[in-house]
Amino acid sequence: MTARRIVYETPRVAPRPGESVVTSTCGHNCGGRCVVNAHVRDGQIVKISTDPRKWTPEMPPLHACVRGFGQLERVNHPDRLRHPLRRTGPRGSGQFERITWDEALDEVARQMLRVRDTYGPAAILDCSRTGTLSMLHGRGVSQRFLYMFGGCTELWSNLSAEAEIFAVKQTYGAKADYKSSGREPIDYVNSRLIVMWGWSPGDGTFGTGTLQYLKRAKQHGVRVVCVDPRVTRSSYELADEHVFIRPSTDAAALIAMAYVIASRGLHDQAYLDRHVLGFDEAHLPPGAPRGASYRAYLMGEADGVRKTPAWAEQITGMPAATIERLAVEFATSKPAALHCGYAPGRTIHGEQFHRAAYALAAMTGNVGIPGGNSGTSNGATGRSGIKMMPTGTNPTRARVASSMLADLLDRGRAGGYPADIKMIYSVAGDLFNQVPNIARITAAAQRLEFVVVHDHFVTPTARHADIVLPATTFWERNDVHTPWAGAGHYAIFMRQAIEPVAECRNDFDILSELARRLGIEGYNDKTEDEWLRELTREAIDDFDTFRERGLARLPAPDDAVAFAREIRDPERHPFTTPSGKIEIYSTTLAANPDPYGLGVIPPIPTWIADEIDAVHPLRLVTPKSRARTHSIHDNQPVLARADRDDIWINTADAAARRIVDGQRVRVFNGRGATIMPARVTDRIAPGVVSIKEGAWFTPDASGLDTHGCANVLTADRTSPAGAAPFNSCFVDVAPAE
Repeated sequence: MTARRIVYETPRVAPRPGESVVTSTCGHNCGGRCVVNAHVRDGQIVKISTDPRKWTPEMPPLHACVRGFGQLERVNHPDRLRHPLRRTGPRGSGQFERITWDEALDEVARQMLRVRDTYGPAAILDCSRTGTLSMLHGRGVSQRFLYMFGGCTELWSNLSAEAEIFAVKQTYGAKADYKSSGREPIDYVNSRLIVMWGWSPGDGTFGTGTLQYLKRAKQHGVRVVCVDPRVTRSSYELADEHVFIRPSTDAAALIAMAYVIASRGLHDQAYLDRHVLGFDEAHLPPGAPRGASYRAYLMGEADGVRKTPAWAEQITGMPAATIERLAVEFATSKPAALHCGYAPGRTIHGEQFHRAAYALAAMTGNVGIPGGNSGTSNGATGRSGIKMMPTGTNPTRARVASSMLADLLDRGRAGGYPADIKMIYSVAGDLFNQVPNIARITAAAQRLEFVVVHDHFVTPTARHADIVLPATTFWERNDVHTPWAGAGHYAIFMRQAIEPVAECRNDFDILSELARRLGIEGYNDKTEDEWLRELTREAIDDFDTFRERGLARLPAPDDAVAFAREIRDPERHPFTTPSGKIEIYSTTLAANPDPYGLGVIPPIPTWIADEIDAVHPLRLVTPKSRARTHSIHDNQPVLARADRDDIWINTADAAARRIVDGQRVRVFNGRGATIMPARVTDRIAPGVVSIKEGAWFTPDASGLDTHGCANVLTADRTSPAGAAPFNSCFVDVAPAE
C-alpha cells in the first residue's frame, strides 16, 4: 500500500510576454475557495483567470465564480481608499479629510488609552468580521490585538450559522465541528435521495464545485427534492420536485415527518438502539422524566398534540399529503441524505430546525453511512491541520450575541450588557450594514465617542468612523486559505500579486504599529513568511513548493462521510456527547436549559411558535446574491449585472397590491423602509417576499433607504442559542410614491 502524499499543482496558464501570473483565492466569506489568478503588467492587475483544467470528480479544478472575476473591478476601483481619513462632519455624513499615517495612529492610540483607562476595556467593542477570512490576515489579528490590550466586548455568535454550530455540538458532541460534520461532495452520487432543505449552492456556492457534484449525482439517477420558500437557482436546475414552505416554520415540517416515520414504524430501530439517545422511553438517560423522549413528544403524550402532517400544514403551508409522502420516501430510500442550509436556522428558534433535521437523519439510520448524511451541508475534512492566527483569550470575558448589536449600543449596562460601549474597532467588517435594525444602530452610534475602521472603501460602517484606515486587499499580501465548506482537502497559497496601492497597509501591520505605540509586548514576533510556515507546518510538507506552485492537494479523509468511525465502531470511537451517542435528547440541555441566558431550549427538538405580525402580513427572507459576498462588491456596477437587486413577490400578492413587474415599490414595517424594484414571480411562495442581503444602506435626507438594504427591516433579536433571526421578519409592500 503506497503512502498518501500531498500533490502540489500550478493551477494557472503560462504568462504571456511582459506579464506575470500569480495564484491566489478570494479572501472573503464567500461560500467558495476557488483559484483566482492575477495577470499583472507594469505593477497592475489587468486580468483575472482561473484554474484551467477540465472538471473531473476525483481531482476537480477549482473554478472561480463571477465574483472571483469581479476582483479585477474591485482592486482597480476608482473609489478605493488610498490614505487615512479623519471625520470632519457629523457622524454618518461621510465627510472626511486626508491625514497622515502618524496623525491617524497617534490619534487611535490616544483614544484607545483614554477609553480603556476611563471606562474599562469592555467599553471597547470589537466589530471586526469576516471580510478577510484567511489564515493569517483575518479577524484573528484584531482579536489578538484587543485581547493583549486588556480585552474588549466582543460579538461572539456566527451571524450565518450559529444555530447549526450549536445544534451540531448538542447532537453530535463537543468536539464536532460544523464545518466537518457533513460529507465530501464525492459521496453525493452514493445517495438514492437528496433532500435539499433551505440550501442552494447554485446561489450561495457552499463549497467550490458543489453544484457540479450535485449535477453529477443527478446524472447518476439520484432523486433531488428541494424544500424552500423560493424556487432557487439550485432547485430550478436540479430538483425533481420543489416544495414551498413558509419561512421560520421548517422545524414543524421536520417534526411532522418524524411523526409519520415513527407512527408507521419506518424508523431504523436497531440503529437507534445502538447509536442514539432519547428517541423513545427505553433510551432516555437516567433521571430523565417520564414522557421526555422524542417519540412521546411526536405522539402528543406530553402536550396532547399529535405532531401530524395536518398539524404541520397549518403552520408551514406545506400540504399534509406532501409531508407524509416525503417522510415515507425519505425513510424508505436508504441511503438518503438530508442537506440543510443555514437559512432556516437564521430564525428566532433556528436551533430547533437543525436539531429536528439531525433527529430525522438519525431515526432513519442515515448518519455516518456512505450516501447518507448527518443533516448538515458542509464537508467532512475541515482545515486538514492548517491553523489560523492564534488570538489568546479575552480578559474581560464580555460577550454579546452578534444580532443584538443595536440593543447593546442603545442600552448598554441598563439593558443588562457588560458595559456601555464608548468606542468601536472594526477590521474587515461592515456590521452597520450586516446586522439587524440599522436605524437603531445608526441612531445609537451618535452617542459613541470614537470609531476606527480598516477597509478598502467608505462602506456604511466606515461612513460612521472617526478614523478610517486604508487596508490592503488579499492581492497585496501573502496568505494561505482552506476550503470554505470544510470539503475538498486542499489549501491555496495566496501569493502577493502587486505592491500595496498608494498608502494602504496590511491590517496586521497597522495593528503591529499600534501595539508598539501602546506598549504591547509580543503582539507580532514573526515575519509574514515565518507566520505562514508556522500555521501550515502540521499539514504542508514542502512549504517552498507550496508557495511557488500555489495549490496543495492534501490526502483525502479516511471516510467521505462524517461520523463513519462512530457508527462503524461505537465502542472504540464514541460520539463526544456526554452519553457517547447521537443525542436527540440533549443531556447537556437537560442539565442547563438556558446556556446563554437568552432563553430556555428544550432537551429534544421542539416546535416553538413565534408571534405573527398582523399589521405586516408578508414573511421576508434574505438570501445571498451571486454578485456579492455579504456587503462586499456592492459598489461594483459591472459585477452587479450578475444578479440584480429586486424584491421577489408572488403573483397573487402583487396583484392584491396593484404591483406590476419592474415597478419600484416601498418595502416597510415598524422598523424602517426601503425602495427597490419588484420582481413579480411564481418562483416564491404566496405570503413570502425575498430581498438579497448585503446591499449598502443608502438613506435619503429623511432616513429612507433607497438601495434595497434588507436590514432596515430585520429585528435585533436572538434565538436562545444566539442565532440571528434574519428570516423571522414580517413586512408589507406597496407601490412607491
